[in-house]
Amino acid sequence: MKVFYRCCRRVLMSCLIWIGSIKTNCSVYGNEDSSTEASVHTTYQASNNLPPVVTERPIYIKTKLYVEDVNSINALDMDFRLDFFLWHSWNVTGKLCEQYKIHLHQVGLFNNRTGYPIAVSESQFDRFWIPDTYAINAKSVDTPSDASSTKVLRISIKDPKTCKMEYTVRLAAVVACQMEFKQYPMDIQRCPFTMRSYAYPSSMVRYEWLDKDKDLLKNPELKLLQHNLELQKQDKLITTLDVTYSTISVVFTFERQIAHHLIQIFAPSALIVTLSWFSFWMGLEAIPGRVSLCVTSLLSLFTQFSGIRGDLPPASYINGTDIWMATCMLFVFATLMEFVVVKFLDKRRQLYFRGQVKNSLFNTPESGLGSLVSLDLQAGEERRISPIDAAPRLAWNMASQQDTHRWFKPPSWSMDWVVVIDHASRLCSQCFCRRLNDNEANEKKQFDVFTPWNLFSGPRSSR
Repeated sequence: MKVFYRCCRRVLMSCLIWIGSIKTNCSVYGNEDSSTEASVHTTYQASNNLPPVVTERPIYIKTKLYVEDVNSINALDMDFRLDFFLWHSWNVTGKLCEQYKIHLHQVGLFNNRTGYPIAVSESQFDRFWIPDTYAINAKSVDTPSDASSTKVLRISIKDPKTCKMEYTVRLAAVVACQMEFKQYPMDIQRCPFTMRSYAYPSSMVRYEWLDKDKDLLKNPELKLLQHNLELQKQDKLITTLDVTYSTISVVFTFERQIAHHLIQIFAPSALIVTLSWFSFWMGLEAIPGRVSLCVTSLLSLFTQFSGIRGDLPPASYINGTDIWMATCMLFVFATLMEFVVVKFLDKRRQLYFRGQVKNSLFNTPESGLGSLVSLDLQAGEERRISPIDAAPRLAWNMASQQDTHRWFKPPSWSMDWVVVIDHASRLCSQCFCRRLNDNEANEKKQFDVFTPWNLFSGPRSSR
């Protein structure tokens, strides 16, 4: 029984103290009924998180945003990190303002100075309405530091029936951005950062920029390593699930700087292509050197291209880097194909020319090795000549005089051609000896045997 009496007495004393505090506060402001009504109304709004809307008109929230830092622009995840200060300002009038004054007086923060801001601690925020602003396209939003509070609420008494509320908070957000890389690395990305009320439509809460015509505030020391940054304000109405909301946006324009990519992409790939062109100054006999140079250049471009694609998200379209690298690889591949085609044509030319020489020397109608070879004749005119006339000038006339052989030039003097001409000279000398045996009694002549060393002077002296 004693315990029951003690509990009843404590409850009764608490009720008396609460009633006495209400009477005291009402006597200070001289209107007990209005303050009680305002207290009930404000308590209901605070407990249900409703905006202080007195009439049918919406409450207008003036907004400012200060950009502290922009970093971690990630093209692979298509987002960036934003550190900013958000400032809201709105007016509370009538009975709600009076209730705010009562609460400030209870906690010992009220003063009679008009326009003087009163800072309210974060522990008292539940007694006041604060806009439920949230970012639509933010992946995550948090406070930069937990060591101290980053939220401030200031209340200024403009006149006896109007209270000006100012709410400031610092936040860090990872903002998603739908990036387009068709012109990479000369692309321009436009990423809007949009905010609106989470629960209240535009008929209850309206967001407006405080200084819409002025530039958005940002840190003067803010610098990006690979982009130029521009900021733009916007405000508009959007409809989501048949509900119209008032929104404000900050459009971040990132213009990529080309200097970094000139050093990392364009200059190395251009040098690799130029290096592959050095094979044009190498002879056709340098097959290992030319093939190794072209294949190494092609593999280097493939490696560089794979590294570039690793920094970008997989996309179904072609960007500027793809076109550049594909063109470079095409030039190197064309260099390799040019060598293969030229080597094939040169081989066929040599085989064809050697076949013509063999047929002209050894396919003779007589045993005396006579040959039908055109020597400075008109088209279609032929005469039989002896090997003494044909041997010195054979290598020159076979490729340049006949109409069917004018499409190529004779190859340079090499060892295989020296062997062929030396063998032809020996055969011709035997033929001459047979013919001279018939005239030994009448004529005695000596002739020089054709050798590879005096054979070169024959064509030059005969011209």
